[in-house]
Amino acid sequence: MKAIAIIKLHDFYTPALSSTITHLDSMKKYTVLACIILAIAGCSKNDTNSSSSTGPASNKLGVGASAHDLLSGSIYSTLNIQIEYSPGMQPQRESIDNLVSFLKAHLNKIGGITITQLQVGTIGKSTVSINDVTGFEDKERTLFNTGNSLAVCILAVDADYATSGVAGVAYRNTSIVLLEKTIQAGSGGLGQASRVKVESTVLEHEFGHLLGLVNSGTPMVTGHEDEAHKPHCINSSCLMYYQIENQGFMSQLDGSIPQLDANCEADLKSNGGK
Repeated sequence: MKAIAIIKLHDFYTPALSSTITHLDSMKKYTVLACIILAIAGCSKNDTNSSSSTGPASNKLGVGASAHDLLSGSIYSTLNIQIEYSPGMQPQRESIDNLVSFLKAHLNKIGGITITQLQVGTIGKSTVSINDVTGFEDKERTLFNTGNSLAVCILAVDADYATSGVAGVAYRNTSIVLLEKTIQAGSGGLGQASRVKVESTVLEHEFGHLLGLVNSGTPMVTGHEDEAHKPHCINSSCLMYYQIENQGFMSQLDGSIPQLDANCEADLKSNGGK
């Protein structure tokens, strides 16, 4: 009864840009940026019960179930994010700063947003499934909803995903995993996007799914869901678009991280956000 939202690295190259998702091979030839695909695992879009309670059970709901609680300050005035990383997998400081800036722009948290980081052990496998990730979280996670504080766990693991090229997954209402082994292999090298750009895009896109985008916990003000690639935005310039398709889009980025479009922003505002 849970939805998982997956972000996959897409291969970009010059002069022509691939319009399909491919494996992360021939890394020295490609500039890698993030592109999004969705996997649904036995989930109903209506599986979005409120997380307005405390304890571990409140952090084990479906993706989007805590969208309103994350966006508004009516119940939770503070957001605490715990980043748990395997050895050598700690996200870049600038990537975390970018995520915090993104959240401050959209969340009503008058008590603030705090980040704590904790090194944990290895996940113990070179390739992992969602079952492996949830089991790892259940073993390592120490921060849960309490009082007026909502908790989010971000795992940064030393593994690749079972589907080649996947860089991040939102898999519970307050849970994201970064496949840092994949991210580091596909960024920062000659002809590749920077690690900060890839990490930041993955983090912000997956957090967008926790916030209920698109039409998965946060209702749409105006219809803009990509029916062929739910729950994503039809706007190719939006952070929540499922795929960056062409060189024209890349030129529009101008070296920056993709942003939410007006429709996605309107949805977040209507569900308690800024």
